[in-house]
Amino acid sequence: MSRDPAHSDPHRTGDALRRLVDLTSHRSGAVLSLMNDAAVTLPQLLLLSRIEQLGSASLAAIRDEASASAPALSQMIDRLVRQGWLDRAEDPADRRRRAIRVTPQGRDLLRNVETARSADFALSLSAVSKELRAQLATVLERAIDELESARSCPRAKEARS
Repeated sequence: MSRDPAHSDPHRTGDALRRLVDLTSHRSGAVLSLMNDAAVTLPQLLLLSRIEQLGSASLAAIRDEASASAPALSQMIDRLVRQGWLDRAEDPADRRRRAIRVTPQGRDLLRNVETARSADFALSLSAVSKELRAQLATVLERAIDELESARSCPRAKEARS
């Protein structure tokens, strides 16, 4: 009876994915150049991305989702507002609340970083056979679908465990 190698080592998939990302990330330097030109750090870029996913959120809602301390998060948001990547506006549903959202310039920055990251991955994977790249894309798309389903329906995650 053969055992599935993924079951014998629970970290195998995570380790393989980390190694793949290590081999394919930041090969052209385009992402780091974009970040440098925009004067944003990785934590700031991740915060921009998270706020974009939320659409619009109060500082309290963002703080609930973030791993940074409240003062650090507040400073980060202030800096991103000053740079024009985020803005604050009165929340139409609750005029006492200030809604924080990504500006059009912030969205452009995020799209440019995504494009540069994808190009780096594609460039690095060009050394892999076309057939294997197609298989990898299929498996990754399936994993993404399952992860997105699990986020929208937490019980689906429990059923797959």
